[in-house]
Amino acid sequence: LGFPFLIRQYQIMFVNYTMEVRIDNLIFSYILMVCIGRLWGERVATSKIPTRTSSNSREHQKQGSIKDSTAILTKKRKSQTVQKAVAPEEEEACITGSTSTDDDEAFASDESTASGVSSLPSPSALESPTEERKKLASPLPEYPANNGESCWSKPQPDIFRVRGKTYLTDRIKIPSAPQPFDCLGVDIWLSDNPERHIARHPSVLGGKLGEVDTFVVNFLLPFGNFVSYFAIPPLEKFPPNLAQVWGKFLAGDQQYRDARLKLLPVVVDGPWIVKKAVGSGTSPALLGKVIPLQYYFKSPDKDKKGIYEVDVIVSASRIGNGILSVVKGHTNTLTIAFAFIIEAAEEEELPETALCTFQMHSIHLEDCPQLPEYNLDEL
Repeated sequence: LGFPFLIRQYQIMFVNYTMEVRIDNLIFSYILMVCIGRLWGERVATSKIPTRTSSNSREHQKQGSIKDSTAILTKKRKSQTVQKAVAPEEEEACITGSTSTDDDEAFASDESTASGVSSLPSPSALESPTEERKKLASPLPEYPANNGESCWSKPQPDIFRVRGKTYLTDRIKIPSAPQPFDCLGVDIWLSDNPERHIARHPSVLGGKLGEVDTFVVNFLLPFGNFVSYFAIPPLEKFPPNLAQVWGKFLAGDQQYRDARLKLLPVVVDGPWIVKKAVGSGTSPALLGKVIPLQYYFKSPDKDKKGIYEVDVIVSASRIGNGILSVVKGHTNTLTIAFAFIIEAAEEEELPETALCTFQMHSIHLEDCPQLPEYNLDEL
């Protein structure tokens, strides 16, 4: 098919030559093209051979290394069998690593996996007569009790930065003055159905809630209730500006309270990822903007003290659950302080002061008590 095509092309190109000359040129061109094509095909075929050869050589090397590793493991298994029979005390030394190198330990690990039998002592040999961890009671112990774990304390107020006297003009924050509300205790109750208005429950604060006027903050979490309790002092013991702020907060409606109550967490000690999730500890969050709040305020009467409960429904907030999911996995290595602040939005309300504070240390959630079942709707 190609030969007639070449004849037509050469007839056009060499119209001044004789037919014999054109045919000779065409025959020579055709032979030249065939030779070049064969040479090119042989070159391409030859270039593919080393790739296959190298691939095959690598496969052989891989199989050889597997065989060598198997042979080494077999020899080591035989040598360990002899050691067990001759000198049992040497086996213990190898387990503790006193006479072995890192490579020996790696081979021993591979051998254990291959044979299906661990070279470590059985679990029964490692058991010691230690007591089981006891469930904690209500309220949680105060630091440094319980070896400084799963307990609470009262932090220094100056770790919390609040709005200064001239904040509305210069935006400067200052360390907080001492908080007027004293922390009475903290509860962490485990429950599949966290309770709202938990102040009604007879078990909270060890059954002592209601002995004094109390401010209660109840965090409803997906796994239970996290509750803190604070004694409210007489109004004359408040700083003048804070007494005004507290009075407005009690008298305000839902919208006013949501726009004023702030939470400032400060990670005192903990992993970087928790510090990143919680924040720098200088910018408090208006709880009502991101988390639903409910208020159960009961003023004192002749027979009973005043109980002012704020429910923070974290389980209903996507943002709150996101932060909690990070913090929950690190509670046993975390020391975190909390401050509740009523925002000072007017000049006469400044400077701000943290209303109440508390601090948690190395919480082991598995040690916290279950919330006793109680029909609170009957109360």
